[in-house]
Amino acid sequence: MPDNELAERLERLEILVSEQEYTIETLNRIVTEQTKDIDRLEFTVEQLRQQVGDLRKRIPEAKPVDEKPPHY
Repeated sequence: MPDNELAERLERLEILVSEQEYTIETLNRIVTEQTKDIDRLEFTVEQLRQQVGDLRKRIPEAKPVDEKPPHY
């Protein structure tokens, strides 16, 4: 195989590796951002669960809305 062909193949491989490195870095950044978003959302959900639990303890048991009055 001539040196020229080898050089071209090597150049194509170097370009491919460079593009793959860029793609991997981009995907890694996106996954890291999504992980942070998920952590924040999980924290928020836990806070909301606690708030709902606290509210349920403070609010008396409600009667069903469709309950018929006693004179029926």
